[in-house]
Amino acid sequence: MTERSTFYRKLGYLGAMVLLAFPIVWLSMPATSTRAGGKLAQLRGEYKLSQVNLGEVDPASETIKLATLGLRGVAVNVLWEKANHYKKTEDWTNLTATLEQLAKLQPNFITFWKFQAWNLTYNVSVEFDDYHDRYYYVRRGIQFLQQGERYNVGHPQLLWDLGWFIGQKIGRADEYLQYRRLFRDDDEYHPTDATSDQRDNWLVGKEWYKKAIDSVDNQGRSLGRKSPRDFYSSVAKSQMNYAEAIEEEGAFEKARLAWIQAAKEWREFGEHVIEHSTGVKLRLGAQTELEKELADLRAKLETLLPGTRAKLLEEKKAALTAEEQGVLALPKEQLSPQQAEQRYRLDEKIVVTDRAVAERVAREKPDDKNQALQFASEIERQDRELQYTINYKRDANYDFWLTRADSEQTPDALAARKLMFDAHKAFRAADLPTAKKLYQEGFAKWRALVDKFPAILDEDQTSGGDIVDFIKRYRKVLDQLDEQLDDSFPLWDVLEQFDRESEFTAELKDYRLRHGRPLPEDLKKETEAGQEAEGKEDVDTSKEEEPAKGEKSGKSSAISIHSKSRTA
Repeated sequence: MTERSTFYRKLGYLGAMVLLAFPIVWLSMPATSTRAGGKLAQLRGEYKLSQVNLGEVDPASETIKLATLGLRGVAVNVLWEKANHYKKTEDWTNLTATLEQLAKLQPNFITFWKFQAWNLTYNVSVEFDDYHDRYYYVRRGIQFLQQGERYNVGHPQLLWDLGWFIGQKIGRADEYLQYRRLFRDDDEYHPTDATSDQRDNWLVGKEWYKKAIDSVDNQGRSLGRKSPRDFYSSVAKSQMNYAEAIEEEGAFEKARLAWIQAAKEWREFGEHVIEHSTGVKLRLGAQTELEKELADLRAKLETLLPGTRAKLLEEKKAALTAEEQGVLALPKEQLSPQQAEQRYRLDEKIVVTDRAVAERVAREKPDDKNQALQFASEIERQDRELQYTINYKRDANYDFWLTRADSEQTPDALAARKLMFDAHKAFRAADLPTAKKLYQEGFAKWRALVDKFPAILDEDQTSGGDIVDFIKRYRKVLDQLDEQLDDSFPLWDVLEQFDRESEFTAELKDYRLRHGRPLPEDLKKETEAGQEAEGKEDVDTSKEEEPAKGEKSGKSSAISIHSKSRTA
């Protein structure tokens, strides 16, 4: 190869490098405040992949990333190990410092912020005896999560978790009374001009929930794996928790207004469109509307060939065997267990579907075939949406919480809770007659409320348990007055349904026996076992105390009298 050809080859390489520089600059030119930048910068902005789009740009964070020289993953693993070590050794100062270093290296790793905020708030805080120290680490965890939100602005998971931590950890902890007070008085956390209501943990959490919902609905963010039902109901639930909390603190008029707002927000949740996992769009408050539309569609299908559904039903019944027809004709209360199971299968066997009605119409009235099949398809779609709505409503306890919000704002509910509050104060002041009188007046109000809103005592709900807690306090008053629950007590049905810890077993048994009502199987067996044990004890005692041969009859007589006395 000649010297000239080598020179030309080098010129060619140089020219190629110059030519390649143009597309590289076009692709990678950084964005500025006045220029959109190259194609890659524009794509990062469009898909929000750059730190400036995700959240706060921290020079220290970027410097530390560069300082790892491509070994950031190794550094992160080392720091995680150190953090776990400091936690085990309860070295909270070094743990906090290590978490700060991890935050600089992993500012956009969402799971890190959630995990370590939970670690500080729920795990580290409980290691201290003084509730002031525990509150410090609860707040530290919340602030850590807020720091993560600054690096990842508008991220729904972080926003929602902030609402959860501030509401639930402060409002549901064993020390919630102290935590709520400390949070309200925390000038370091709140703006200096924030009012008392704006410092309430439930309302502060509610505002974070609103921001999370806004980020999904208006900014196009993804919910991830979060349940839409839980996500969108959080605002109204937080408002209800606020209403309950201030009721417990004695602010009843403010609580009434809070419950009115809670009912409004719960209905708004019911009108919010939620996407089912199958892609179906649902509104939990639309059940009545869907049922009416479904009934109208079925009526329109029926008018195409009146009597078709009844005719198909009779045909299905006629195809059954004589034995099956006999089981079908029996009243349900007379069925044996085996027949009841057979009846369940038969009921499914003779169901007339809307599709079957449409196909019969299509066969007998060909001119209406398309319309009939269209009605059937629309009914199936509507019925599927209705069933999904009902299932979601049940999982969300939608009807219960709506009834609860409506009932708690009534005069009876407010009066009942105020009387309970005043009665407890009287009890603590050792004014037992006043406490008893106030409790009795309050239970009368509860009776009126339960009669008007029976749904608040649904088996899986909380209101019945609240009332039982009040009854427990009332019983303490009666115990000190040497009295007990009698037939004038108006809430025996609440005790029967919600005495889940069996604290009123004896009272309930006496009440049922006084009124000639059968005992539940568990209580009946317990009573029979107790009677049997008592009988055995008496027999064994009699045998043990039987006088020996040659013993004086006087001693025998005395023992016999003693034994009868014990039996009585």
